[in-house]
Amino acid sequence: MRDIISETKTEQQPCSVPAGAETLAERSRVMRLPVSPAVERRRFMLNAGAGVAAALGAGALTRMPEAKAAGEVAPSYRVPSYRDLYRGKWEDMVAKGQTDSLYGRKILRPEDFKHYSVTTKDPRGYDVKFHYVREGQGEPLFLFHGWPGFWWDYWMNIKELAKHFDVIAVDMRGYGDSDKPGYNARTNRIDLDPVDHYDLNTTVDDHMRVARALGIEKANWLGHDWASLTMHKFVRRYPEMVNKLILANPFLPGAEARYLSPAFHGHSYYASFHSTPLATELVGSSREATKIYFRWFFNWWSANKTLWTPEEIEIITDNFVKPGNVEGGFSWYRANLSPAARGWEPRDYVPTQIPTLCLWGESDTCVIIDWADLVPTYYTNHKFVAVKNAGHFVMREAPDVFNREVIAFLKS
Repeated sequence: MRDIISETKTEQQPCSVPAGAETLAERSRVMRLPVSPAVERRRFMLNAGAGVAAALGAGALTRMPEAKAAGEVAPSYRVPSYRDLYRGKWEDMVAKGQTDSLYGRKILRPEDFKHYSVTTKDPRGYDVKFHYVREGQGEPLFLFHGWPGFWWDYWMNIKELAKHFDVIAVDMRGYGDSDKPGYNARTNRIDLDPVDHYDLNTTVDDHMRVARALGIEKANWLGHDWASLTMHKFVRRYPEMVNKLILANPFLPGAEARYLSPAFHGHSYYASFHSTPLATELVGSSREATKIYFRWFFNWWSANKTLWTPEEIEIITDNFVKPGNVEGGFSWYRANLSPAARGWEPRDYVPTQIPTLCLWGESDTCVIIDWADLVPTYYTNHKFVAVKNAGHFVMREAPDVFNREVIAFLKS
């Protein structure tokens, strides 16, 4: 069975910054609307990252293009939401899952890899220790994860990629065995304001500082989920440090409006929950609660609803029950999807010609493939690979396709 359903390579002239992108914050500040729950929700969405106001439109605000899948003229949102899973439908999806979800592999546990750490200095004066796994030789290749995840998201990829590259899989701030700035062991909570310490601008610079602390001035970079946002900003802020870029199921400027829209709430509801104090207390209330919560997203966002083995779920749970790890991940949502979020910068709307590979699981129920229409807007020299029988975790769901495409792209 062919895993790749479509493959395109494009080179086009750079586009201009979307109209109004540089003045969105100013426009949203001067808006004067009656106070009501609906208006408050709209104000939240207008401020949840630059580009939201442009996409939703209000009065004279500019509209972003609607999501389109290949051959379609309107967003289909054809992947089911949680509202489609009642009356036994979820059980039916689980029953249809594949039995050999490891594809003949033996699970590689965290202790089967080589672990290191490096400490960097945040410009506000505190140290941040970053944990990473490093294997192989050759050109450096950084792997960054998203939520819910940590470096081990790439357990099916690191060894294979390390045959060709110096692979460095990093736990981002707030995740895994890296520091959670502001974590208070006495209260088991993070005291620092996430908007200032877990925002995209901060985490983008984390990548730069980690690389330079390791003596690496130029590398290949791979980002998935939240890390696709940091990579999008990174290649524009530090283009001299980038050889090639790989994006897996990326979340690009303009996608946030679609993600936060009422029509998509059946998929994005959890983002609002993560911003509440209740989320950390409830999800972290016991090991079983943590397991149930994270298992849901790993299963729901995968094409095969029985993909993740019980042993994998236990390893993932082991990670998230570590002090600060639940709130560390939630802090990314609080920092970047709140009314105070700083959002995208004007340069984030400027296209780049850096060679880019985009891998996208066609069955992703979180960052849906309909939104791939945004890729050529920002990446004028890219190869796009849509992967069949894969969802959000394309590196785990289609590891052979993932490894093959990444190796071929970086060696081309």
